[in-house]
Amino acid sequence: MSFGDPWFYVVLLGAAALVYALLLPGRQASSPKNDAAKEMEATLEQYMSEIERENQELIDLVSQMKQEFASKQLAQQEQIAELRKRLSDVEFSARQSEARLESLATSAGENVSAVSVPAAAAAEASLTIASAAVSGQASEPAALAAGPAPEPASAPEDDGDHVRGRYPELFDLYEKGKSIDMIAKSTGLQRGEVQLILQLAKKEESR
Repeated sequence: MSFGDPWFYVVLLGAAALVYALLLPGRQASSPKNDAAKEMEATLEQYMSEIERENQELIDLVSQMKQEFASKQLAQQEQIAELRKRLSDVEFSARQSEARLESLATSAGENVSAVSVPAAAAAEASLTIASAAVSGQASEPAALAAGPAPEPASAPEDDGDHVRGRYPELFDLYEKGKSIDMIAKSTGLQRGEVQLILQLAKKEESR
């Protein structure tokens, strides 16, 4: 078989077709590998993108939590400062009230002292008047003793009746069981005067 024989060309074309048929499956097998690699690369890129997005969301969440914590801490500090200010104001008001109470107590003590002196003087004056009245009534029996009909036993009764006659309302309240303060308030007398009148009446009755 020579180059000019037609069978030579037929055999050459068959050999070329056989070689092409052998090479074609290799190319087809390599193509799926490239597609799988590209698909894996795309999947990895998508996964990395999702991880990056989640990391960014986590960073934003942490930043938001820090801001909220800072805001709460600032609000707590402001509240503590406000409470301290209120406490200071309350302490200042308490000191002022205490000073006012001390001033009022001092003024009340001075007023009581100023009132007690006139009361004592009035009580002493009442005692003097009552004693003078008793002395005057006691001198009457002595004058009557020089007369024809002396009655020495009737003098104490007259004296007691005289004191009771001067303060009938006082003795009426006392006999009803009223307190000395109530008697003084009702009669308009000082408490010391009421006590002196009652003591004087008891002394006169015991004679």
